[in-house]
Amino acid sequence: MTSEVPNKALEWANLVLGAGFACAAFMFTELPVAAWNMGIVGALIACCSVVALYRYASWTEWSNLTLGCWAIVAPFTLGFGSAPAPTWTSIAVGVSVASIATLQLL
Repeated sequence: MTSEVPNKALEWANLVLGAGFACAAFMFTELPVAAWNMGIVGALIACCSVVALYRYASWTEWSNLTLGCWAIVAPFTLGFGSAPAPTWTSIAVGVSVASIATLQLL
């Protein structure tokens, strides 16, 4: 385990994406499943990024990679895939978070 983040700017980007995803939950209150999913997953992404900024460990990137992949498939798994706004928000954030986590792991 190293104590230095490979790229702090990317980790900050994941932190902002996670916080924004959690805040996006308030936009989709008419779909409680989507709102809860976005709030919880966004908070977890932000928390993993804070931990990585404080003391880097590869498990934080693996966690963000897993959470990003979950954000991509969640609309279809949880049944809100027919609503375009929360679906595309979830997919966009998921792809971004998973891509950044992959870059950090390389």
